[in-house]
Amino acid sequence: MRKLAPRLLFLAFLAGGLVWWSQLRRPRDLRLAVDLTAMMPGDVTEVDVIVRRGGHALARHEVRYGAEGAPATVELIVHATPGEAEVETNLAYAKQPLRRSVARVQLATETLARVRAE
Repeated sequence: MRKLAPRLLFLAFLAGGLVWWSQLRRPRDLRLAVDLTAMMPGDVTEVDVIVRRGGHALARHEVRYGAEGAPATVELIVHATPGEAEVETNLAYAKQPLRRSVARVQLATETLARVRAE
């Protein structure tokens, strides 16, 4: 019994550590807001947002707004693990060429990540 107690204690500690580590790596619903106020959002007819990490796409959000134009802020949900990500924003105007901007953002569970399209 004396040799069994330390082994059981070690296995319990190892199992607890593995459960904690798996919870840290679990994907969550993270919120991202793209600010279009600098781009005259009423003139934007289409918004395409691609969120990447390490060259792999995490999410894509594509919306066509038509003649009424896009809102000042576009919010979307990204199902991924928290951390740094690259956000590519493509904005289409009715009579102008496509505008593309790329920014880095820190995705977190408790805060809304904001990106300003330029």
